Amino acid sequence: MKMHAGAFAVLAIAIALAAGGQAGAAEIDLAYRADQASFRMPEAAVKAQLPRLLDEYAPPPTPVSVAAEPAAAAPEPFAYAWDRVRAGFALPALEVPLVAHWQTWYLERPALLQAMFARGRRYIYHVVEEIDKRKLPTELAFLPMVESGYNPMALSSAQASGLWQFIPSTGKAHDLKQGLLMDARRDIIASTAAALTYLQTLFERFGDWQLALAAYNSGETGVARAIARNKAKGQATDYKSLDLPEETRNYLPKLQALKNIVSNPSAFNFQIDPVPNKPYFAAIASERYLDVDVAARLADVTLEEFLALNPSFNLNLISKGPRARILLPVDKIEAFIGKLDNYKEPPKRAKPADSKPSSTPKARADSGERSAR
Repeated sequence: MKMHAGAFAVLAIAIALAAGGQAGAAEIDLAYRADQASFRMPEAAVKAQLPRLLDEYAPPPTPVSVAAEPAAAAPEPFAYAWDRVRAGFALPALEVPLVAHWQTWYLERPALLQAMFARGRRYIYHVVEEIDKRKLPTELAFLPMVESGYNPMALSSAQASGLWQFIPSTGKAHDLKQGLLMDARRDIIASTAAALTYLQTLFERFGDWQLALAAYNSGETGVARAIARNKAKGQATDYKSLDLPEETRNYLPKLQALKNIVSNPSAFNFQIDPVPNKPYFAAIASERYLDVDVAARLADVTLEEFLALNPSFNLNLISKGPRARILLPVDKIEAFIGKLDNYKEPPKRAKPADSKPSSTPKARADSGERSAR
C-alpha cells in the first residue's frame, strides 16, 4: 500500500498528538521527512495547524464529468427587410393627435403609400444595413419616406434633393459634391452615409432622438433656440413642448404614423410586399466615361431602373474617377463587366438626360424652413 508523503506527515502528527496526550509532554518531535532535519514544535501550535494541514495534504477530489451545455444557437437571419426594420425599433412612441391625422392621411391614399414602398424596395436593404452597422434606431429607415417618398429625384422648393433631402449648403458641409456631371446629394450610397452621420451628430448634441429628428428637419439652430426660449420660461424642453415650425410639428407624427402602419399592416387592412433581406444592388468603380443609355443597355436593365439606382448623374454621361461608381442589380454585375470590357466606342456628346424620371410631389408641404440640409 502506497502512501503520499504529505498524508504520512499528517498521520505522524496525529500519532504524536495522541502520544503527547498520554505522556503529558509539552513538545513533540516531528521527524517526518528524510530530507529535512528534525525540529520541535509546541503541542498547542500543532493542534492549531492540524485542520489546515489536513486540508492541505488531503488528496484532490476526483473531478466530476459534467456535460457542457450546448452553445446558444445564433439568431436566424431575417428573411425580409421590413421584418428586420421592425425588430430594430428603439424610439419611444410619439402620442399626439397629429399621429392619427397622418395615419389616416396615408391610409386614405393607398396608391401613394404603395408607390413609396415600391420605390423603397431598391434601397431599404442598404439603408437598414447602414443603420444597423452604426447601431442606430431602425425608425430612421422611415425618414426617406417622410422626406422624399423614397424618390431619389425629389426636389423641394428649398432645393433640397435626393432620398434624404439635403439642401446645397448642408450637402457641401457633408462632402456631397455638386457639379456639372453629378450631384452626390442624389447618390444612394453617399447621401445615406452623410444623412446617418448628420443624424448621429444631432443626437450627440441634443441627447434625444426626437429633438435630433426635429433638428434634421428644421435646422439645429432653430431647435436650439426653441429649447433656450423654453428654458428661460422655466418650461419643458422636450419635442412636444417646443414651439417649432408647422412642418416640423408634423414631421415626427408622419414618421410615427408610418411606423404604426409597418408595425402591423394587417390591422390597417394594408399589405406590404415582402422585400428579401439581401442586397438589391452592388457598386462597381467607373473607370471611363460612358453614355447613360449605353450603360443601361450593357447592364440589360431598363433606363428607368438604371436611373433609379444612379440618379446622381446630371447629364447623359457617366463620369470617371475615385468618386464615380455605377450601381446595378447584383445579378447584372458580372455580365455588365464582361460586356463593358468589349465595348470600345467613345461616349457621345454629353447632353441633358431628358429621359430621367421627373420629381414627384412629396406627401408634405415645403415651408422653406429646410435650412438644415
